[in-house]
Amino acid sequence: MCRRTRRTGGDVSTDQAAAFDRERPHLLAVAFRILGSDADAQDVVQESWTRYARADPADIRNTQAWLTTVVTRLCLDVLRRTHETPRRPEELPTPATGENPEDVALLAAELTAAFTVVVEELTPPQRVALILHDVFGAPFEEIAHILDTTPGSAKKLASRARGRVRRTGWPDAESGEAQRVVTAFMKAAQQGDIDGLVEVLHPDVVRTADPQVLRPGAPQRVHGIEAVVEETRAMRSAAVRARLVRIDGRPGIAVGPGRPRAALVFHIADGLIVRYDVVADPRRLALLHIED
Repeated sequence: MCRRTRRTGGDVSTDQAAAFDRERPHLLAVAFRILGSDADAQDVVQESWTRYARADPADIRNTQAWLTTVVTRLCLDVLRRTHETPRRPEELPTPATGENPEDVALLAAELTAAFTVVVEELTPPQRVALILHDVFGAPFEEIAHILDTTPGSAKKLASRARGRVRRTGWPDAESGEAQRVVTAFMKAAQQGDIDGLVEVLHPDVVRTADPQVLRPGAPQRVHGIEAVVEETRAMRSAAVRARLVRIDGRPGIAVGPGRPRAALVFHIADGLIVRYDVVADPRRLALLHIED
């Protein structure tokens, strides 16, 4: 008889617990890529363990596939609860008849600041399809099962997501204009210069930030030039510790000496900052290549 061990969710076999522990790193990676939050990823994986412990092992033919499905669907639930911009429920597209292999180009090595920022603007189904296929190599048949759609529809979701990522208009790495804008923003933030901030911010600018860098109760997303200027002036003491850097080859700002505790990733169009993201989650920071 198999020895039993006590874990969250009840008594399970040692083999079952060991199988889950083998899959945990993969599950955490999937959840983190989809959610962009280490804390949320940990919560989702813990809930998947609870469900796994309650399941009948005889009903699970492929442990990794079963757990990946559970984790991804839990991630979808989190995304749908926390999506800050209301969206109509996405109409699943008709199955695609074919796909140019050259379009399937978003590999894990290309998860730069641009990707990690823009992916947050995708709809939950698009985000899941893109990340599972292009990062983790999941077949569209498996993704279709998770999203309760057809393989062709799952492929179309990933294709739409790729197109959206590529249309973001990130400045060229050698763009002097982008460097000028980021430099002007940092200088104005350090001096509390309202006019200087207004000159480089788009009227509908969006600022997002990880919870680690926010005061209790502060919103993770701020929209509009007035709100962003007001917040930036209030954060002047932190701005003094900022420095210009290259983030994944593009102009950015780092806060703190050495390995920064936060990094500002900018999206610039027509000489104005349309969005910037304050990355402070250690796991997200680790994805960025920051150079002085």
